Amino acid sequence: MLDWIREIVAFGIRRPGSPEGLAVEQYLEGLFRQFGLQEVHREPVPVHHWAPEQTDLYFARDQAIPCCAVPYTAWTSVEGIQASTVYLGDGSADDFERVDLKGKVAVVDLRFGDLSAAALKSEAHFVYDPNQTVPDGPLHTATWLIENFAAYYEAERRGAIGLVGILRDSPADGPEQYVPYDGYLKGLPAVWVGRESAEVVIEHAQRGDRVCLKSVGTTHDVDSHNIVGTIPGTGDESIILTSHHDAPWASAVEDASGLAVLLWLAQHFSREPRKLQRNLVFVISSGHFHGGVGNRVFVERHRNGLLKKTVAAFGIEHIAEEVEADEQGGYRLTGRPELRVMFVDQNPCLLGLVREAVENWNLDRTLAVDPYLFGPEPPCDSAPFFTAGIPSVCHISGPLYLLDPQDTIDKVRAEDLPRVAGIFQQLTEAVDGTPAFELEQGLTRHRNDPLPPAPPWFQSPENYPRPS
Repeated sequence: MLDWIREIVAFGIRRPGSPEGLAVEQYLEGLFRQFGLQEVHREPVPVHHWAPEQTDLYFARDQAIPCCAVPYTAWTSVEGIQASTVYLGDGSADDFERVDLKGKVAVVDLRFGDLSAAALKSEAHFVYDPNQTVPDGPLHTATWLIENFAAYYEAERRGAIGLVGILRDSPADGPEQYVPYDGYLKGLPAVWVGRESAEVVIEHAQRGDRVCLKSVGTTHDVDSHNIVGTIPGTGDESIILTSHHDAPWASAVEDASGLAVLLWLAQHFSREPRKLQRNLVFVISSGHFHGGVGNRVFVERHRNGLLKKTVAAFGIEHIAEEVEADEQGGYRLTGRPELRVMFVDQNPCLLGLVREAVENWNLDRTLAVDPYLFGPEPPCDSAPFFTAGIPSVCHISGPLYLLDPQDTIDKVRAEDLPRVAGIFQQLTEAVDGTPAFELEQGLTRHRNDPLPPAPPWFQSPENYPRPS
């Protein structure tokens, strides 16, 4: 599994629709064929290939501020924007009322949400923490959720011509955070600057100093692809296993680690001489970093076909080492696994099988959590299967480095790769012998329910709430 992770990481930055991402698709399709899966094919997933080429920010020619383009924001001209700056604090409604933004560059402290271990534990179906290392208080910031990104759209509405977002709550120095990754093309050029640059940028903006902001790149529409392969069973029902192949950087945990487990399962079951009753359909999805579009497209495409005979769906993401701030602007490993969540609904049968597998494989620091705890869908790539009423389980964790370039091979929790693989092997074999009606009892959502609203982390621009 580590070899597969190394090979995937070696392709480089695998953003949706990028040449590296499309090359990874060919590699993964080849592995499916090599394993002997049947009906191996690609299914198109349209994405915007958004590719930054040059990003600069400076208040004087000799004072460049390290910066990174905010995903899916607009480009400037090659000359960039030159304008006065305005500091908006956290970008509350009151902050906007006190300034005139027309023709200016807004400077805003963008704030990450927090993960509370105490809240997760209090809401969990069960907690498996034999060494009692899961804290009873805060865990760490949730770098995938910016609580006040509404300030971006409000600045645009009020006539700003650019935005500088300060990553005030970032766990490490540097501006490179690939968030938000909703896939919506935005109208205002914007850059991130790291927490280490906050004081100097705010000082300039409070004085209204002029800034040059340059964000140059290309955007064009591309078909990325879901890679699908099947291991036939003896009947006509199916179990889906899924992970995504795109990533914000040359990322190892996100999600080469989940992919490696999925590949192991595909190889293992393809070599088993005894066929399962149910078909195993493996879906390596595209466009997670485009609003999770890959599995949304897959569910919509197969809702009236394959999904009608699908009894369960399993998602696998992020087998991760825990890190903490090293007080020098980076991270250090703690030696513990990152706390992981198994999203699973209230079906007693499925919940019991998950608990049995987690305990059997001693996957410590695991919480089984209701999939709708955070909003109308779980924050994972396999969310569309949950909301489509398919009995589902997803393994996922959210380490601090997940969306930055420090997601490297050393952050993969290597000793847990076989544990997670063993859990999903055990779950697959157990569900194979479970009647479909037993797996659907007690689910929150059902197969004919209307689609839920978008979650906060994938909200469309027109539906974004105004600052409060």
